[in-house]
Amino acid sequence: MSLTILQPSEGPLISIEEAKTYLRVDTDAENDLITRLIAASTEALEMITGRSFLQKTYQYITHVTPETSSFPYFKNFPSVLQIPLPRPPMQRIVSVTLKTQLQDQEIPPENYKTFESHGPTQLTVTLPGSLCPAQDPMALLISFIAGWSETAQGVPEPLRLATLMLIADAYEKRDGYSAQGGLPLGVSSLIQPYRLINLW
Repeated sequence: MSLTILQPSEGPLISIEEAKTYLRVDTDAENDLITRLIAASTEALEMITGRSFLQKTYQYITHVTPETSSFPYFKNFPSVLQIPLPRPPMQRIVSVTLKTQLQDQEIPPENYKTFESHGPTQLTVTLPGSLCPAQDPMALLISFIAGWSETAQGVPEPLRLATLMLIADAYEKRDGYSAQGGLPLGVSSLIQPYRLINLW
């Protein structure tokens, strides 16, 4: 399994001006540092929560094996795959492609659907029997858009505040040392309702 970003978000979750106001910085001397802290803090909290804050386009590749299918791979026998997708909230599936040694075959939209609750988005894909050779190793290439919003204003405020707090913590502790270690208590409390457990 692998997850890559095909198209990053259009802007940062926290603007440089917003971060400087929170940090009470009124000069431009450390703009580069603060910009890096914004990016690193956002990425860290996305990894910890298992979610995508701002909308991005991802490609998720997963190998197709008998364990991921509800049916054996007999020729001319449809196979139904249940695949949990990382980094919710899901916005839409862009494409689903079945890759074999012989060809890449795009799956039509009517052959898949998604379901999302509090956890990962569940993708159900029905593969026609003609696309399920018994011996070929196969993989699914799934392109999708995930994240709350294209703009920072559409992201839940607790996540934006947690990101600001983590930026401030990193700004103050430039040597990386913390007597307690881990996330600051306030950050942990703010992200807890959004945190997914056992997510890729």
